[in-house]
Amino acid sequence: MTIAYFLHVDGPPGRQNRLQSWADEVFGPALNSSYQGGHIEVFAPQTIDDPYLANETGKLLIVQANFTTTDQLETAMAHSAVADALAMMPADSAFRVTAEAFTIKTCPLSDGSTPPRRAALSFVVRYYRPIEEEQVIIDHYIAHHPPIMAHFPRIRNVLCYVSIDWQDANNVAPSNSYLGNEIVFDNIEDLNAALISDARHDLRADFLQFPSHAGESTHFAMLRRVLFSAPAD
Repeated sequence: MTIAYFLHVDGPPGRQNRLQSWADEVFGPALNSSYQGGHIEVFAPQTIDDPYLANETGKLLIVQANFTTTDQLETAMAHSAVADALAMMPADSAFRVTAEAFTIKTCPLSDGSTPPRRAALSFVVRYYRPIEEEQVIIDHYIAHHPPIMAHFPRIRNVLCYVSIDWQDANNVAPSNSYLGNEIVFDNIEDLNAALISDARHDLRADFLQFPSHAGESTHFAMLRRVLFSAPAD
């Protein structure tokens, strides 16, 4: 099992450059020193064209670090280097910083394969509480949405994320997301083409069949860079 930790920074568009440098030079290395052998990536925002959703802005940075157990995640977050790195984040009162952790479910593509995530462009989706029947939504989503996504043209990966209970020693505000999804492409052009494909229309129709849920959802195109790669990668 893989546990994926995500740090999110949201704020006014155009303020991401300092954050990206901080992630590359401070936070990423601190995470790596706290747990050798993990996998760490940095996400930067991109602009998309989606026929169903307005272009969402404000996602400035995502940092992902993978662990093999919840204990390893919690031990790494309690490392003094991680706390020091978080304290060195560029200060801006407009930034909203949150953290979350999920188990990863790799979903098959239309040919049945589940290749590793190598392509660099991710469409990152999150579903947030409040939600009355959380497990019902999760089960419905995983059963129905990924098989449709698998038919996007030029898609490289379909991933689902389900939240876990964990303790963050740094007391970063929890994102309050209970479910995530990520579809992966080689570039933004391939993602934009997928978003106007027949599969996108089928996906929207399936979304309208979801059980009722009050929480919001977010959708951001992000370009990923690998900072530290696990040995198996």
